[in-house]
Amino acid sequence: MIICKSGTESSFMRKARKMNTETDHFLAGHIEPGITTGELDHLADRYIRSQGAVPSFKGYNGFPASICASVNEQLVHGFPGKRKLNKGDVITKPRQFTMSHAIRQYIENPNRGIPEQGPRLKTGIVLAIESMIPIGAHLVGTLEDNWTVVTMDVISCAHFEQVVTDEADGMDIFTKLSA
Repeated sequence: MIICKSGTESSFMRKARKMNTETDHFLAGHIEPGITTGELDHLADRYIRSQGAVPSFKGYNGFPASICASVNEQLVHGFPGKRKLNKGDVITKPRQFTMSHAIRQYIENPNRGIPEQGPRLKTGIVLAIESMIPIGAHLVGTLEDNWTVVTMDVISCAHFEQVVTDEADGMDIFTKLSA
């Protein structure tokens, strides 16, 4: 079932995504060798609350933190904790990962699938486009926490997310920061 959002619901989602993006940018200034993913989570929690908001991820279906902190072989939903970042580590930060031209061509190619099949985009539809790009065998598994997805060959990977909605006047990218 596809549910289209009302203008009011889209407005709330836009505000929440803006806060998420601003939090990512705030955290970018604190990412350096030696900091733990738990410390990043604490900083994010404090920043979000200082903006008059509440971290929505914390407690969602038992998730224990305010952010996901996926490092190197962790593709998505990594639990923040005692893991220290080292120089050269890859930490997934949605909306700040840059895709190469080749990957963009593959992802954005409009000629995938069967033409005129599947649901049509309608005003108010919201799409979360999540590119998960493992380097290596492309085999993934889930840790015992039932959240953290990792590459099976323990090679770095990245996760990139965009949230878009189809509005009456065209597509709107929720995850884009205004200048």
